[in-house]
Amino acid sequence: PTDLSMVNEDRVGASPAVRDAKLLRSQLEPWSTMALRRRLVADFGEELTGDGRSWADADVLRGHVMDRLLSVYQEEANKKDIQICADDNNGRAVVHASGVLVEESIRDRVLHELKKLWATSPTGSRERPSICAENYMILCSPSMLESKSQKAAKAAMKLKNYQALWDLAFEAMNSVDPVFASQYTAVAVTHNFVGSPHIDKQNTGPFYGFAVGDFEEGTGNIMVECSCRVVAAVNTKNRMAKVDGRFPHWVGGYGSEVDRYSLIYYRTEGEVDPIGPAVFEVPCG
Repeated sequence: PTDLSMVNEDRVGASPAVRDAKLLRSQLEPWSTMALRRRLVADFGEELTGDGRSWADADVLRGHVMDRLLSVYQEEANKKDIQICADDNNGRAVVHASGVLVEESIRDRVLHELKKLWATSPTGSRERPSICAENYMILCSPSMLESKSQKAAKAAMKLKNYQALWDLAFEAMNSVDPVFASQYTAVAVTHNFVGSPHIDKQNTGPFYGFAVGDFEEGTGNIMVECSCRVVAAVNTKNRMAKVDGRFPHWVGGYGSEVDRYSLIYYRTEGEVDPIGPAVFEVPCG
């Protein structure tokens, strides 16, 4: 579905948390209006609007740009000569990737710690309300807590309270990519993260995702746009996968009767890495 019922509106939904991740429009919303204009022209060859204006004109509103973009996606999907190996129901090809399997002893301890955490924490602890999740908590690296501000002091106290989880998260990351283990500045600890197409605008490079729980293998993937016509489904169940969150990404469906816990390792300080690719090969050894 391409959600053509919402044509000409600048944006649909106040935040990623309330947008239906299955809809193409929701998956495109994280892009800036300029990026959407560029896609129409560069990727679909749409030079002019129906009344002869350039799509780059400032008076062509975002809603009109989105409307036309959804239409050309639909037109392309309807063409019989287009062969798509795996369709995401929006006319885009889906490619599959998997992260590196984390040692069983480590992932079992991570699962135990996360179950204990959310069993003893208040329901609905959501530190990032723009994201749909039952629980969402951020732990900052000690390197981020060197200032004497009240905010840093509060974050340091939280890290102390969850030191065992922080150390275990580091052990998992270090077992896969020791270099990144020395670089990440925060870990997002989530429980039942759902959908929520978004871009991590504050990230200075790619992130790692690692998920555990009783959700089925092949579900709950990190979905990330690789290009205008390709989406990657990245398997992070019991695995550590490297993704560039500066591309639109979201969590694929996994059912409502199971639990999906995840650790997201990211960096918001230091030198900014070039953007892309959307999915990285994890270094070996």
